[in-house]
Parts: sequence; structure tokens; C-alpha cells
Amino acid sequence: SIREWVLAAGPIAPVLCVGLVAGRSFVGLPSQVVLIVAGLCFGVFWGTLYGALGLEISGLIAFQLARMAGRDAVHRKIPDRIRPLIKRAGERPGALFITLATGYPIGVLTAYHALAGVTAMKLGVFTLALWAGAIPRAATYAYFGDSLMAGELKLILIATAIIFALLASPLLFPSGRNFLGRVVL
Repeated sequence: SIREWVLAAGPIAPVLCVGLVAGRSFVGLPSQVVLIVAGLCFGVFWGTLYGALGLEISGLIAFQLARMAGRDAVHRKIPDRIRPLIKRAGERPGALFITLATGYPIGVLTAYHALAGVTAMKLGVFTLALWAGAIPRAATYAYFGDSLMAGELKLILIATAIIFALLASPLLFPSGRNFLGRVVL
């Protein structure tokens, strides 16, 4: 019924979807929920495309708002011990972090994107890194939403397994296992 209701909006439905994904953080909706709805309503391909576009827009807004707030104003509130990390985030590893953090299935995207806005990262680099992460994140949840729409238990289990595999992927690396050990113990 959600799909029928959304598609009844006609040609404006994709615009509403992109707008909902882009504005989700301003109304307190997690990206996972709206990306699942995108997949449920539009299928894997279009749900991924609309979801990634919405993530791109929201990320660019957070980045630009943080940049407009002023690096100096934000940096004054950052402890001295963290400032070297912020400086490094504006370099190539920062772009990789944005890609991986955006693509990872959980996490507060707005915080990552705003933090990038107070670094020396160039807008073009941020835009590309954001897009590279937005596509897999949107695709993961669009696939899950589409599998819910299909209603086949096998597809739902496969989609769920994909999400759990992505969640567990940091455990493939010693630093991920060490981090988990510090957090849990």
C-alpha cells in the first residue's frame, strides 16, 4: 500500500523520494528507513538512484552549512589533541573516510559530512567521495526494501544477510577487532 500511495503521486514521486532522503536528518529519520522505503516504492535500480541522490544533497548541505559556520568557530570548540586528526581529514585519507563512512550501513552521516566541512577538503573531492559511498549504502537498503516488496522469505533472508555481512566487515581487519574489544570490554 505504501508503494501504491507513493506512485499515485505520479511524476513528482521521485522528486518527493529524493527530497525525503535529503531532508531526513532535519526531521530525525534515519537514512536506513527512508532508503528502505525508496527500494520498496521504486525497486532496486531507481530506489538506489533516488536514494543516492538524496544522500548526496543532504551531505552537501551539511558540508556547506558547517563550512559557512566557519572553520575558526568550530575549531575553537575542538580539543587540541583532536586538531591534528581534523587537519588530516582534509587530505586524501579524509576522502576515503567519507566514502567508507557513507557506504557503511550504519552511522550518523550528517556528523561525518559536517565534520568534512570544517576541514580543508575541497568541495569537488567531498562530492566524489560522498557519491562513491552513497551508492552502496542506497543500494543495500533499496535491495532490502525491494525484497520486502517481493514478499519472498528467501530474498528477505539474502538481503538481511548482506546487511549483516556489511556490518561485520570491519571485523576482517585487526583494527576493527581491537576497536570492538575496547568498546565491548
